Amino acid sequence: MVDHSSKITLKMLRYFYQVATVKHFGNAAKKLHISNSPLSAQIKELERIIGSPLFIRDTRTVELTNTGQLLFDECQTIFRVFDTSVRKVIEQGRNENKSLNVGLISSFFWAGLGDALRSFKEAYPDYGFQIFEMTPEEQKSSLDKHKIDIGLVRFADTINTSPFTAEKMVDDEMCVVVANNHTFKDRKMISIEELKDEQFIFMQRQDSASSKLIVDTFLTHGHYINIAQEVYEPNTLVSIVASSNLVSIVPTSFSYHRWSNVHFIKLRENLPAHLCALYRDKNDNAVLTAFFQHVTDELIQFKKHRG
Repeated sequence: MVDHSSKITLKMLRYFYQVATVKHFGNAAKKLHISNSPLSAQIKELERIIGSPLFIRDTRTVELTNTGQLLFDECQTIFRVFDTSVRKVIEQGRNENKSLNVGLISSFFWAGLGDALRSFKEAYPDYGFQIFEMTPEEQKSSLDKHKIDIGLVRFADTINTSPFTAEKMVDDEMCVVVANNHTFKDRKMISIEELKDEQFIFMQRQDSASSKLIVDTFLTHGHYINIAQEVYEPNTLVSIVASSNLVSIVPTSFSYHRWSNVHFIKLRENLPAHLCALYRDKNDNAVLTAFFQHVTDELIQFKKHRG
């Protein structure tokens, strides 16, 4: 019995899948960055190997045959298994090479991450790492695809993170930040009730679970928060606060950075902003285990010195 599957290449399947998705040979060729001729040749060869037409063609439309529909459905499984397997192999290669891919949000550097990374290099000269700045959602996607080994996020981003493990590294809590000429500039503590009429600036809620947590907390206290502006970068957020009458609620570790013309105020209500890690499993990865423990210890020490 002839093993036809050994003659089917991944290129054939990807070409077929693109045509089946857009239902047009010309548009599929453009998306694949090839001409129509090699695309048609690959599809014809695939149909020859399978022994059945995959498309019903006329002058305007391309539709799948029953066999084509079955192959289209199976391709999704084939690509998912193939991509996952390749990523696992790449991840294992990083492990054997004692290398780590780390996703993070930039505010970790204000909590002492820069010093922690430098001392990690000194303590573990044989271990390497690459840093990738990502939103929490991008980190979760990259963890799922084995592109990173660990993600560094805030507490709110660890809610509903299955199948990943979330682990707290350092305690942190939210505080209020205002400009130095704001009405609240001399306050040391303030409550949500006193903030209910203020206009706020936040990180984009689509990228920041912390912003959503703050909004929900205000709602539980009976207040709808007035968000005047949303931004993508924490540097931008604090800079706008410094030059406006807008208020924001940010992690207390933001205050460790040297800012001009802003004042940080303790929030009476406890809103967690802990620095946390996300990973699949660190027990089988010596580099990840060492990195997590060392960075956690260093961040804790950094907080003690700044607190």
